Amino acid sequence: MRFLRMLLAGALVVLGAGCGGDAASSTALLLPERPGDLHLEQLVTSDAGPDPVTAYAEGDAPGDRTLAVLVTESEDWEQPYGGKPIKLDKHEATMGGSGQHRWITWPVKASQDFESFAVLGHGLSDAELTRAANGVAEDLRRPRIDAAHLPQGLDLVKTGSLPFGNWQAELGGTEQVWTNRRARARISVSQLPGDAGMEVLAGTTVRGEPREIRGTIGLAGGDLLSSGTVMMDWVNQDRALMVPEIRLWRENGMIVKVSAVGLADEVVDAFVRDLRPAGPEAVERARGQILEYPPDLLFPPVDEENRPSRVVTHGRNAERAWAMSAGLQDGTFTSALRVLSRRAEIVDGGGGSFSPWKPEYGRAPLTIMHDVMDRELDLPSDDILIGFAGTGVRKVRISYADGASAELPLGPAGGPGGVRWFSAEVKSRSFKLSAEMKDGKVSNTVRRIP
Repeated sequence: MRFLRMLLAGALVVLGAGCGGDAASSTALLLPERPGDLHLEQLVTSDAGPDPVTAYAEGDAPGDRTLAVLVTESEDWEQPYGGKPIKLDKHEATMGGSGQHRWITWPVKASQDFESFAVLGHGLSDAELTRAANGVAEDLRRPRIDAAHLPQGLDLVKTGSLPFGNWQAELGGTEQVWTNRRARARISVSQLPGDAGMEVLAGTTVRGEPREIRGTIGLAGGDLLSSGTVMMDWVNQDRALMVPEIRLWRENGMIVKVSAVGLADEVVDAFVRDLRPAGPEAVERARGQILEYPPDLLFPPVDEENRPSRVVTHGRNAERAWAMSAGLQDGTFTSALRVLSRRAEIVDGGGGSFSPWKPEYGRAPLTIMHDVMDRELDLPSDDILIGFAGTGVRKVRISYADGASAELPLGPAGGPGGVRWFSAEVKSRSFKLSAEMKDGKVSNTVRRIP
């Protein structure tokens, strides 16, 4: 890639002239000042397991050719879309790509961890890439290509590790995710300290072309190895918006990768231009924004069966917020729970569907839909109690063994089944729910479904 010559031959000059900044800004997290209709959903330090990568490129010689070999390790690993079978000296493999970007990948037969090798090339012929793949030393900890099989002019740039990210950023380091799930829009921003060699390493997995980004030369395009299934929250009618838009550059000693779905190219560029260095206080204020995410924008307008849903209950405390959407159509009830945290990763708290919805559900005083009795995974959603009150209930109260109690706010009537929903983060497993009926009587009868 053309930008590699600039990075490898004169990276410090380019970055010094294009980005500037002092020592304080070099460690500052980049945050958008005006994120448009997007809202911050996650801001964490990524602990994603790294995949070993070795990158090669032309040194000072003219050209824009790069090569990388990596190991992917994922239980849901799928071959990248659009490949065709090829025969290597020792393996049955798959080759694919587009334009100047090509890849070859094959599974590690002896592995029990679903590992695969992948060789990625830019500006190389199929013959050069195939020869390189035949020269891979199959070391799962440090994959490399022997010198005799390297294309002419390419030299070792960097050996390191990066999380294999599918359609998310996932470079490691600090991850932030901005979304509007109702609009099916998402931008992930990953920031990882690194030198020019690390930028080359990260860039080998990007199907991009050189572009000026924030005063330096970076990459704009898509992920070279795009695999896996796009979740329903990001399925747009415009299929082009489901292809990740990638931006990758280095700024003030940080490798920055932006990955977006559901947004046009120019919107992604505007988001990137609006990024600004943020000190510790600004980062803490941003964490507070997570808990202010509008509940109605946390869910797509319809589920995978095109059934409409609406937010029926939501709440928050000092560290997390939650919301549940539900729908009822043709007798089938559907629900989904999402929990956001100031410091933990995004939690999709589960959900599902069942039918038929029975009229007696609305006549029972209290029904629990999301229980907290089994806390096996130690997730934030394990502490969220969600249920609904029957049509004859006026108030719902939760009481604990230590004598503490609280009234639980009821959502509006007219939701699925005509019931009113409630939710709370419970203090302990030992609690009791009671319902005050419209006639003043109190009931402790609780049903659990489905």
